[in-house]
Amino acid sequence: MRWAPVFFVSAPLRALPFGSKFVAPPRAIPFLPFADLRLTPHYPAKSPLDDVLRLVAPGSDEFVTEQYAFEIGRLLNDWSQALKAAPPGLSALATFLDSSLEATVLASSQESSVRSGGGIEVMRRRFAANTTKDRERFVDEMKKHLAPFVRLQTAEFEITNVKEIAGTPLTVQAEIRYDLAGTLADGVREERIGNWSTRWTRADSNAWHAVRWETSAETVSRARGPIFIDVTAQALGQTESYRSQMLRGVDHWRTVLDGACGIDVYGNNGLATGDIDNDGFDDLYICQPAGLPNRLYRNRGDGVFEDVTEKAGVGVLDATACALFADFENKSVQDLLVVCGSGPLLFLNDGAGNFSLKRDAFQFARPPRA
Repeated sequence: MRWAPVFFVSAPLRALPFGSKFVAPPRAIPFLPFADLRLTPHYPAKSPLDDVLRLVAPGSDEFVTEQYAFEIGRLLNDWSQALKAAPPGLSALATFLDSSLEATVLASSQESSVRSGGGIEVMRRRFAANTTKDRERFVDEMKKHLAPFVRLQTAEFEITNVKEIAGTPLTVQAEIRYDLAGTLADGVREERIGNWSTRWTRADSNAWHAVRWETSAETVSRARGPIFIDVTAQALGQTESYRSQMLRGVDHWRTVLDGACGIDVYGNNGLATGDIDNDGFDDLYICQPAGLPNRLYRNRGDGVFEDVTEKAGVGVLDATACALFADFENKSVQDLLVVCGSGPLLFLNDGAGNFSLKRDAFQFARPPRA
């Protein structure tokens, strides 16, 4: 132990309140070959997680088509970003279209009404089966097809199926679901959802090119005004529990509630709707993580909800996974089932919106069998 002090070298003192004159300059010890020693832990056994992580990257296992889908997906993502920036994003589209592309003629289409009402018009657009082998024509038709959009807020492409086709060069068949939503010139909001059946080849340069692009139909939805309006502040803004509890996010409560006490806040746990007093209006029961009381909000019928949690007696503090309003006693009133981490709780409704806990509600004379 008499040589122990040689292993302890004074470190420079930085950010001291005395000023920089007390800061010692960094020193090196040339005569110690391990002066800049780094400790690398060596575990007695290999973690089984290593074998799993090794296969996370697409194409690192026997499912090699995952790699193909990942590579083609990156090309589609580039087009998606270009579409949202300035539709129709033709420069990004042209980068992966082969010169011998065979594609559906988009100009030949027919529309039929699916339904209309509630401010939404839904149509079915069908494309003719004829195709063209003119890449420039397809690009021009795609430009016209997307021209009505002034701006695209959504441009999502998902490869739902990919299959390798035997032959040379490497060829795969990819089914792509697309979702395009944006604003038209007249302010109408439109969404188009459909599927493309595509075929891709990979040349010696490892670059993918689409050689076939077919589509048979797409669903078109249009709305001339807002379909949903956020009325949360109007409906719940008058209640103190909403302002002090519901408006605060997960990050806030994770700093307030100590996890060492067994209280873990990961997110909101859902809600249940039911008419607790038979007035014809649905009321809300909001489930919460452990430490935060569940809340029951009664619908007053004028678009405003009031907090009746304490009066109703359903402010459960246990971690709640879900809840359900149902008439468990066949008396034409909505009782409340609350599923907690410690087990289910059944609250019986007296018909006026007041609940009482039915103890031992889930005790069975004969335990149920799987």
